Amino acid sequence: MRLEIGIIKLVEEVIGIPAERRAQFDWLRNKPRREDFGEHYNAVIALYTALEGNWEGTTAKTDGYLTPDAYFPEPYHFIFEFDELQHFTQFRERTFQFYPAGIETAYAPQKYRQFCQHHHSAALAKGPARFRRRTADFPYINGRAAQRAFFDTFRDWLPPLHGLNPTLRLAEFEVTPILNGELTNTEAKSYMEQLLHERLTKLSR
Repeated sequence: MRLEIGIIKLVEEVIGIPAERRAQFDWLRNKPRREDFGEHYNAVIALYTALEGNWEGTTAKTDGYLTPDAYFPEPYHFIFEFDELQHFTQFRERTFQFYPAGIETAYAPQKYRQFCQHHHSAALAKGPARFRRRTADFPYINGRAAQRAFFDTFRDWLPPLHGLNPTLRLAEFEVTPILNGELTNTEAKSYMEQLLHERLTKLSR
């Protein structure tokens, strides 16, 4: 079972409503489009350039949706992402340098930057070789990691521009006691409630 499945189930228990697991949004696509990013388009293109994206490769690939890990509908109306080790690369750390002023997040970007600094080598080494392959849009070694980091910004920047609440993220390192079985059942739920309390409070303001 993928780690995210158990975590999403626990978040559902805390929040009290089921998540949509395969939600798609017309504005959450696999290419940076001006009509989607609006005022943030120049910033996302600056990030794309810094990550050495290849525009010919990007435009040539098939259009597709970016499916979030989960979407919690009304009254919460936010995308939920569970970020495992492979997300915390130097590419992801670099993305935060380009976040436009005023971007709202339901997590702590500074803590995420610290996770990237501490874990980037292990993040790049995790998993099969396909995690480190070149991609059409980032055609270099570890291009898949750069692509993942780039798309993580889509999931952060776009929802508030299109009527959703800020994306709520949890990092693997924040739920270690649950993942390693130290906390189970009611104790795991209580731990998750504590983790989510501040983030959900921000969403309700």
